Amino acid sequence: MDFYQINLVAFVLLNGSMVYRQYRQDKRAELSEKIQELDAESDTESDQGHVAKVDRAPATSSAKQFANIFFPVYVLVWGADWLQGPFIYTLYKDEKNLPEEIVARLFTTGFLAGAVSALFVGSLADKLGRKNACLAYCAITSLSCLSVLSNNISVLFAGRALGGLGTTLMYTVFEAWMVTEYNQRGLERTSLKLSTIFGRMITLSSVVAVLAGLMGQVLVSWAGTKCAPFVASIGCLAPASLIISRKWSENFGDSGAPKEKKDSLKLLLGVDKQILTLGLTSCCFEGSMYLFIFFWSPALKSSHLLAHHHSALPFGIIFASFMGAMMLGSMLFTKILTDKRWMTCRELLQAVVTLASGSLLFTIFFRNEYVTFWLFCLFEACVGMYFPAMGYQKGKVVADGERAHIYGLLRIPFNIFVVVALSLTKEGDAYREVIFMICSGLLLIVSAVVGVFLHD
Repeated sequence: MDFYQINLVAFVLLNGSMVYRQYRQDKRAELSEKIQELDAESDTESDQGHVAKVDRAPATSSAKQFANIFFPVYVLVWGADWLQGPFIYTLYKDEKNLPEEIVARLFTTGFLAGAVSALFVGSLADKLGRKNACLAYCAITSLSCLSVLSNNISVLFAGRALGGLGTTLMYTVFEAWMVTEYNQRGLERTSLKLSTIFGRMITLSSVVAVLAGLMGQVLVSWAGTKCAPFVASIGCLAPASLIISRKWSENFGDSGAPKEKKDSLKLLLGVDKQILTLGLTSCCFEGSMYLFIFFWSPALKSSHLLAHHHSALPFGIIFASFMGAMMLGSMLFTKILTDKRWMTCRELLQAVVTLASGSLLFTIFFRNEYVTFWLFCLFEACVGMYFPAMGYQKGKVVADGERAHIYGLLRIPFNIFVVVALSLTKEGDAYREVIFMICSGLLLIVSAVVGVFLHD
């Protein structure tokens, strides 16, 4: 096995070990909960005790039903997204032979569409229904995937615009539906805690991403084109749409008075410093993450050539390794925050942002291919801890009634940040290193802001 295959196997074994330990721990917790319930039933003879026993069973059943309808959709939706991830840049650059400036403009178009759509997508979802918005995401993203089959530059740009709109929907309406549904079902009374759900979401996303990276590599080899994973994505979105339409209930934001919507906008603009802090964190961290998505493959290719290696890099295997690192980060989040309670969510978020800053900065000073790969894996591990931490913080701070609206608005600054960076893209290592250095500095600033303004 070569270097990248060995690292992938190591991530699989390490993650498998942690999954097994988590499974054993969950089973022990479930057994302990059942024993406590039996003890409570035997000790309680009053009418109030009987009511409590009756109330607990429907809540537990509702939690299982909720998990059974949400997580399969989440897996399919993210599977569709991850199938495309390793091949977007190389499809445009290597297969369609587009100049780097045009590739950057295609990416910029997607982020610009995401920024513009963030102005209205969330409020429309709150008004027309988050379930309907999730169905719209599946249709829009399917059209975006179909666009790569064309070599017409106008069709490619239209596809990236649809992709940007779809990304905004994916990052806002699914989570908004989930948190609101969780609260409406009263699942906080069960053992299924919101922080646990966010941790499982990223863990599942990482597992799917590893499988998607490998499957994408197989599909490209079999079909002889990097368009194949995009077509396969449609095959994931179709069953997701079916489950959503048949199993999900609709939920809405508050249709209330204009004053309420004005107040929510004031919160975003800074009256509530916690929401402003979350917006700044989202802008800098997620903006850095998307720039990383654009630049990781040329960065590794450059290091590969510096080592006088002329073979093609196995992008599918490398991407699967990154997702293995992200999965490891998500399980560390659950272990640190939920199981061991070593630190608060705010402290963990601050540490993750600081560590991500260092991982990007050191890629500038260490040009060795293998060190660069490991630093990128460290950054992905930070991503795995960041998203559940950020999701949990947003779940506490943002009200259900304006959840999709606020989530959408929070994506505007980071889309603008990425658009500006990509619009100035140039060929060569120097520009990429400047981008990584700027991102590293911004993340250090965010770390300080989180420590000052975000509450536990």
